[in-house]
Amino acid sequence: MDALPAEEILVEETEPTDEEEPRTNRYEIMSYPTDYTVKVLYEKWQSHQLVIPDYQRRYVWNIPQASRLIESFLLGLPIPQVFLHREYSSPTLYVVDGHQRLATIAHFYAGKFADGREFRLRGVSSIWDGKSYSDLSEDDRTTLDDATLRSIIIRQIQPNDNSSVYQIFERLNTGGTQLSPMEIRRAIFRGNANAILDKLNGNADWRALIGSSVLDTRYRDVEMLLRVLALSENWRTYSKPMKKFITDYMADLDKSDADHLKQIEQRFSAACSLIKAKLGEKPFHLRQRLNLAALDAVMVCSVELADLLKPDLKSAHQELINNPRYIEAVTRSTSDVSAIKERFELARSALTV
Repeated sequence: MDALPAEEILVEETEPTDEEEPRTNRYEIMSYPTDYTVKVLYEKWQSHQLVIPDYQRRYVWNIPQASRLIESFLLGLPIPQVFLHREYSSPTLYVVDGHQRLATIAHFYAGKFADGREFRLRGVSSIWDGKSYSDLSEDDRTTLDDATLRSIIIRQIQPNDNSSVYQIFERLNTGGTQLSPMEIRRAIFRGNANAILDKLNGNADWRALIGSSVLDTRYRDVEMLLRVLALSENWRTYSKPMKKFITDYMADLDKSDADHLKQIEQRFSAACSLIKAKLGEKPFHLRQRLNLAALDAVMVCSVELADLLKPDLKSAHQELINNPRYIEAVTRSTSDVSAIKERFELARSALTV
């Protein structure tokens, strides 16, 4: 399982985790298996035909984990299949599930990890322990080169776009450590959205507000940020489920022009700076845990109505969190339309002049 940072983000569980996606569109996909050899996968990686979408830098396996994968290939043990997505009219293969396995293969052939550490096998059979790819015997190199890793190739046929790729990815996300919804979104939307979200997620005031200086390896912090942006622009037209609502927003964000992205950045950064200055660090930690609903209510109000916020924002915020109606709206059925509108209206009433 992918390791979490020591300073893990703790999030108050405020909404159901088993929301059903509505079946609103019909689509046709095709999938087929291909048994690529390990050497071919490495060559595809090197030639950029095989792409780990934007989250490639979040490789988290340690040396013993990576070594055991290579040893499994050398022993001829079965390896879980990977899922790859081929976009319409494109030869490039994007990884849906299999990032750690495929990156490990590439690192071993290269002789080092992406951070420059040397890759020598550790914690494996004595005949291979301490060896790099170049140190293997000719027979062992051939065994590794010719080992196969089953790859399931997925393509959307109808409609002629990627409109349903999120649902496809989610249903086929079956690896040992499943991709999170945010990781799936990042795999699909590879344009402007990831760049602006990553930039804003590094904002020092935002990190102070959510109570973690460490970027989350599963992008939960990015998803919280995306949720704030989506609600700040579209909360009046919100409909369940929240997961689809923010996915649709990210699709639009990915196509936004430079002026719109700049406006988003300025408004969000200004809101974070103001809240940090007035309310201090971790103002949305109710019961000592970060509460998403409390965060989005105040953040959306601040992004929308920055010029109308009360001078004594700290007292106004304390009055808000002392309101039983507000506490109800941020702790029960928080993704319901009625709960969202209730807490947003209460926040606007309490925090603005």
